[in-house]
Amino acid sequence: MRTKLNGLLTLLLAFVVHISFAQDKTITGTVTDANGLPLPGVNIVVEGTTTGTQTDFDGNYVISARQGQTLLFSYIGLKATSRAVGASNVVNVQMEEDAQSLDEVVVTAALGLTRQQKSLGFAAQKVDGENLVKARDTDVNNALAGKVSGVQFLGAPSSDFRESSIRLRGNTNVLYIVDNIKIGSSTDLNPDDIADMTVLKGLTATALYGPEGRNGAIVITTKRAKDGKATITINQNTSLENVYLLPEYQNEYGGGYEQEFPTFTYNAAQHPASWQAFDGQPMVEYYADESWGPRLDGTPVRHWDSWIEGDPEFGKLRPFSPNPNNIKNFYNTGMTNRTNVTFMKGGEDYGVRTSVTRTEKEGIVPNTRRTQYDFSTNADITLSEKFKMYTNLSFQTRKTKNFAALGYGSIGSNFNQWWQRQIDMDRIRDYNRNGQIVSWNINGPTNPRPLYWDSPYFLLHESVNNEVKNMFNGRLGGTYTFSENLNLSIEARKTYNAYDYEARTGWGGLTQEGYAENENTETRDELFGIMNYQNSFGDFDISAKLGSEFSFYYFKNLLASTNGGMTVENYYSLDTSVDRPNVDSNRTKSQNRAVFAAASLGYGGFLYLDGTARWDWSSTANPEDNKVETYGVSGSFVFSEFISQNDFFTFGKLRAGYAEAPIFPNAHILNPIYQNQNPYGSSGAMTVPNGLRNPQLTGGVRSEVEIGGELKFFKNRIGLDVTYFEKTDKDLPVGLTLDSSTGFTSVSTNSGEQFYKGLEFGLTATPIRTENFEWEISANLATLSRWVNKLAEGVLVNTLDGTSQGWGGLLLQEREGEEWGVLYGRKAQRDDAGNLLLSSTGAIQYDTNQFLGNVLPDFTGGFTSNMRYKNFDLFLGFDFQKGGQYFSVTDMFINYSGLGIESVGDNALGNPKRDPLTGTGIVGGIAVPAATAGADSGGILVEGVDATTGAPASYYVDPVSYYGRLFGLSEFFLHDATYLKLRTVRLGYNIPKKLLDQTPFTEANIALYANNLWLIDSDLNFVDPSELENIGWSTGASNYKFIEGGQLPPARTIGLNVTLTF
Repeated sequence: MRTKLNGLLTLLLAFVVHISFAQDKTITGTVTDANGLPLPGVNIVVEGTTTGTQTDFDGNYVISARQGQTLLFSYIGLKATSRAVGASNVVNVQMEEDAQSLDEVVVTAALGLTRQQKSLGFAAQKVDGENLVKARDTDVNNALAGKVSGVQFLGAPSSDFRESSIRLRGNTNVLYIVDNIKIGSSTDLNPDDIADMTVLKGLTATALYGPEGRNGAIVITTKRAKDGKATITINQNTSLENVYLLPEYQNEYGGGYEQEFPTFTYNAAQHPASWQAFDGQPMVEYYADESWGPRLDGTPVRHWDSWIEGDPEFGKLRPFSPNPNNIKNFYNTGMTNRTNVTFMKGGEDYGVRTSVTRTEKEGIVPNTRRTQYDFSTNADITLSEKFKMYTNLSFQTRKTKNFAALGYGSIGSNFNQWWQRQIDMDRIRDYNRNGQIVSWNINGPTNPRPLYWDSPYFLLHESVNNEVKNMFNGRLGGTYTFSENLNLSIEARKTYNAYDYEARTGWGGLTQEGYAENENTETRDELFGIMNYQNSFGDFDISAKLGSEFSFYYFKNLLASTNGGMTVENYYSLDTSVDRPNVDSNRTKSQNRAVFAAASLGYGGFLYLDGTARWDWSSTANPEDNKVETYGVSGSFVFSEFISQNDFFTFGKLRAGYAEAPIFPNAHILNPIYQNQNPYGSSGAMTVPNGLRNPQLTGGVRSEVEIGGELKFFKNRIGLDVTYFEKTDKDLPVGLTLDSSTGFTSVSTNSGEQFYKGLEFGLTATPIRTENFEWEISANLATLSRWVNKLAEGVLVNTLDGTSQGWGGLLLQEREGEEWGVLYGRKAQRDDAGNLLLSSTGAIQYDTNQFLGNVLPDFTGGFTSNMRYKNFDLFLGFDFQKGGQYFSVTDMFINYSGLGIESVGDNALGNPKRDPLTGTGIVGGIAVPAATAGADSGGILVEGVDATTGAPASYYVDPVSYYGRLFGLSEFFLHDATYLKLRTVRLGYNIPKKLLDQTPFTEANIALYANNLWLIDSDLNFVDPSELENIGWSTGASNYKFIEGGQLPPARTIGLNVTLTF
């Protein structure tokens, strides 16, 4: 079967080549409303064909048609209009209002089927491609932020190349569909190719996708050729990126553990005689990676590079002074250049659109870059009155140099956790001095090797990683029309993804040098067929569909790395491994067969009923019970059909739906498989898993019900959409711990149950519409709660992820009877009045394993404003989130290491916090009772009550001890994930056509835009809660997004975009 599919796909080029150009004539015209104002975005099609176009901002259009054919004009809220093509080449149209009609509003539903919006019994939100590319972002998820209710944006650090993700109604792993082709990533397509996107939020909407669609689907339709003469569009985009959020660092004290400089002591037995002149010179505590050292007052001292013989700084003293911008200056100004060229030609019987894009991105982190090429083509041809063929092809090749590491110990965390504030970035840039790898954190004068930290420039230039990704998506299909009521479509589809990744651990650094390769190949072949029937009988409209789908999935992974170091310096290859290389590989194959059916019944244009069913057979399930059934039923009632037409109330609809979908288990879950281990001598070694396999395990069953309504007022100038949903997951797999005497450590069983409910609101409005000015706004808001009804017999708690005990043991858990995503960890003890309980040394007392909060927000949403004045347009995009919590590792470390602004300044006595403690009753040199503290005492005031007596107590505590005690006290570093953000601003200008008359261009647009422009509100002013890193901690899990682990800072983008069409 796979060979046949590959053979079909090889016909694509021949298909495109044989498209012939039909003869027609060019029709031009202007479309206006009842007041004579031009109408942009009017859909115009040649009746009985796929030929179509849209009016531009001035209401003008160009289309090819033959004399005798009919042009159909449609626009939301206006009466559909038709005009016959006569001898004249100019057809102007004035459209009238039809407040009751929403027949023209079409959305793309499951399996790429188009539906009228008013007939849908489920929530589906459409976003035009034009709105998605306002931000000029290559990741569709980023462009979607704040535009769709029920979507929680889970961004990656914007200064990195990693892709973002989303939660849709509380679930990740959303299905992405492009022209009926399943893709694996939101970056696997070029946003310039998107015509529109429909977000199918619930199971009722996605039932025809079966178990794969249980978490919702994003259905994308790409642009196709418009009728008319051949056009070429060139889009050039150039942008600059800079870090715009950093912690506020202190610049009063430098590196060290003590506020006195150590001095060099000459020892003739250890040091060269020439070093005798250095005796008594003040030094920095080079071995310290914190900033509790002396004041940055300009005192001449021996810096780290003054001990490297042969270096120009050897033996010299330099001032001990602050470098306030040393972190900011480390990052580059990034630049992105993106060039897109599109060719398009359409006629009565054919259409071709081809797009080529090149993206070159220099990252803000030094020595990081990405080069990407995207190619896509869509074509269709009508071979006869009954048969037409179509194809979609897309190819992407992407090379990435250096994904900067995230999390603890990475570049971003280094600056915020272990650093010295006086370090000059320019001086550590040259990390190879006379063949010796050096850094600021040297062991001491006689050993200039790094102690804890390599230079960040060494890591980024020597410990590099490279990734090459090649992606192909394609389909070839045909539709045969038996009659005006019945047709059959058959498609062959293929997706292919290949990743080649290599990583080096640089020679000469602190970590043993090494080299690793990782190759992944993933393919999916599908054969799809669907029979469509539709007819009308009086007031009844009937539509029925019957189809089948066969899919074949294959995944292969090969990972190999050196073992014990390398034998040849700077020769990064598996061949140089000291010991036998570590090798691991795995393969996964699966097949799925499906049959589906759908039926829709409409009555009188106001009542609609839909039913869908799908049966899947999967090779990943138990062969004796490998069939699952997904079904859904929905209906809508357009009650405005029974209300007299008036200027206030325009349209009203109620809708409801129910669906149920079992879930297949993942591959290799039911039966034990061998796992590769390090070889034993010359023999290979393999192990069986510690978990006992359960052959009866399933993925569970999901059921969902939703109800909603749509209202439109003032002739569609204001629209409101409301949805309420509930869904339940039953028989979810839950892991149980087994006694080691069984030979296994765990087993999974079907017993878990979770419950979701939520509300979604959408608002659209056009407050102003005049001849020269139009203002459109949209807003959305969604709430969600998710509860764990049941885990398993005897199991009340399941830990999903968390930090180590040394960091406070913060745990992300699901607990029976509680909301999903609860956080448990260390919490300060307080009395009934809320006062902190303190020890006799002023230490805050705490309890472990205490409830601290939840990662899920109370609500999410967004707001957009789009204003057009003559040829200018201004777009603003906001998004926000209320509630939820995250843990900030940076906040915990930055003051613990003496780097943050809070660790300096004056205390309640008006003295510098870092001054020595004075007074009577000093305890252990770290605390003094506030009542007996000296007037000149330093320290941080801690107030509360005595943990033993309950009497009021207050102490001045040495800052090093104070922040050291707070370290790991989870409560103090959990932050509200609420934020409000101006994400996108775009100012565009359409150059008037009269200025283009003497040029080869028919359209021209220039625009300035900015992304991540302003984080208006956030609990921590250096953390954007929408950009938390996507890594797991204790369990390797991801997508929970509850830890800021010292990640890279957010970046602001400012760019210029120019579009030319000729």
